[in-house]
Amino acid sequence: MMTMEELRGVAEKQRRAEMRREAGLPRRVAVDERMLATHALVLTGVRRCGKGTLMTQRIRERGEGWFYLKFDAPQLVAFDLKDSARLDGVVEESGAKRLFFDEIHEVEGWELYVLEKLDEGYRVCVTGSNASLLKGERAGKLTGRHVSLELFPFSYAEYLAFTGKEKGRASVEEYLKTGGFPRYVQTGEETHLAELFDDIVQRDVVLRHGIRDRGAVERLAWCLAENPGCRFSATRMLEALGVKNASTVTQWCDWLQDAYLFFFVPRHSDSARARLVNPRKAYCVDTGMLDVVSTRLVFNDALRFENMVFLALRRVFREICYFDEGSGECDFVAARRHRVEMAVQACVEFGGENARRELRGVRGAMARFGLKEGWIVTMGQREEYEVEEGIVRVVPFWDFAPSSL
Repeated sequence: MMTMEELRGVAEKQRRAEMRREAGLPRRVAVDERMLATHALVLTGVRRCGKGTLMTQRIRERGEGWFYLKFDAPQLVAFDLKDSARLDGVVEESGAKRLFFDEIHEVEGWELYVLEKLDEGYRVCVTGSNASLLKGERAGKLTGRHVSLELFPFSYAEYLAFTGKEKGRASVEEYLKTGGFPRYVQTGEETHLAELFDDIVQRDVVLRHGIRDRGAVERLAWCLAENPGCRFSATRMLEALGVKNASTVTQWCDWLQDAYLFFFVPRHSDSARARLVNPRKAYCVDTGMLDVVSTRLVFNDALRFENMVFLALRRVFREICYFDEGSGECDFVAARRHRVEMAVQACVEFGGENARRELRGVRGAMARFGLKEGWIVTMGQREEYEVEEGIVRVVPFWDFAPSSL
């Protein structure tokens, strides 16, 4: 339990820190501002990807009063929903009608407090580093009362804007190696990404879910980071992790995904059971993190490149599978509302037998889903093929689906 005086002191200290904070690079997000008069804006994404910076930018967009509180501060470790009445008092003293709550997922039952403030006429913006922020009962309680935005580390376009580099192969190769976490792009401090990786695993998975076998979860995370894009089966990991049940490994993977550290891509199938049974592929939230965390002396750039193409798609599509039905494998089929809209291959260098394999895979997906266009994304090549199914466009990464980059 916290006193009103303690809350007032923490809020004032955090307000001063927020006012000193740099606004940073404007992030490309689309929000219907009219809805935010009655709906909470919920920003989710991996730690340190820029959610707090986006919140700062929104704070400064208007001249109206604002109230800010970051809930993962050490001083607020004792805060719970029973303290909300005292928090109300501090908010009322501020005179602000815009409320900004950072890392609010640290408070159990936070959605009830947000609903209360919306009903009282406040505009509310919250952030959280966990996708479970809007799952289960919480999603039900906030249904029809929130606008949700996912934020990722810098896209390629944002990377160019932040660094001042020019579009082209040289900057793509640099982006592939550094990834998009703002601080790492700015400083190149490898310890930042290594510590961030460990922090996410420990705080957002091990501690959050009370996992006793910390070492096994760490080994799982390292294994996934060293093998992006490779087919992954929980059953095959049991011996390496020292775990008895595949369901335990599957649960850990779900929690790693909730923390936005990894994304798991199933094999496409019309059968929900088949999607669960077949091996999945894992991709990391940032290619720079792969390079720093891996123990490989030389990282496989083909795997990292495939990871980078996945992230470009994931910024636009939530439904992504890999396709393999005998006619050849296609790295990604991306869908909206269960309707496949894109078939995409990731290929660093396109030519020879490699070219025939990539074309066969994307054409198989085009035929299966009735697509007139397929994509092969490369490090720098550009070609176009007229095929029976339609057109296959071979494009360099910097020109692939600009709206998603």
